[in-house]
Order: sequence, then C-alpha cells, then structure tokens
Amino acid sequence: MNATTSFDSSTLKRNSPLFWLTLLVPVGIIAIGINFILNPVGASTAYGIPIHDPAAFPFMWIKGIRDIFSGLVVLTFLFRGDRRTTAILYALAIFIPVGDGFVILSHFGFAPPIFIHWGTALYMMIVAAFLLRRK
Repeated sequence: MNATTSFDSSTLKRNSPLFWLTLLVPVGIIAIGINFILNPVGASTAYGIPIHDPAAFPFMWIKGIRDIFSGLVVLTFLFRGDRRTTAILYALAIFIPVGDGFVILSHFGFAPPIFIHWGTALYMMIVAAFLLRRK
C-alpha cells in the first residue's frame, strides 16, 4: 500500500460546499494583500497595528505581495481539485493567523483584532479537518 491509497486523494469538486468553504480564505487573503498594497494605513489598522508613517509603507507592500502569493498558492491546488495538497497547505497556513494573533497579543493584549486572526485560524482548522478526513 502506498501513501496515496492510505489518504483520501479524491478530487475536490467545484460543486462541493467544502470547495467553497475552502475558497474563502485564499480569496480573502488575496484581497487583504491587495489592500496592503493600495491602502497601507487602512490595512495595517484593520490588521491591528496601525502604521501611518509613509517610510513604513514598503513593508506593508511586501506583506501585501506575500499575502497575494500565499492565496495564489492555495488557489492553484484548489482549482486543480487536488484535495490532498490543498489540505496540507491549508493546515500549514494555520500558523499564519495564529502567529499574527500572538503579535497582536504581545503588543495590545486581547484587542479586538486578535479575534479576527484566531477566528480565522479556528475556521481554517475546521476546514482543514474536513479536507483531511477520509471518506
């Protein structure tokens, strides 16, 4: 028995509710990335760490580029219907909102943006569990 037979490598179909639930995060992170490029002040405020200094905008643009890339990586495998790779990427990507939440926690305590980051992580854990489950 090889690794592909012990894991549900079925195709994730576009008419599946799981496909659409999975699609939300990469599309959302691409939109956030675009917002960091076009609106660094507003995006950094929504993130939870407002930055108004134009000298810091290049860092916001770098974050935006990385967010867009992260979303595109997941979308590539999702649109191919590659459930296994999408599940692994999704599960690994949970570290991002968890880490972001710890950044907020270390600077502001339990400020409202922490719930957005950790809520996203929880949502991703649930979706990843469904993606990883066997039929």
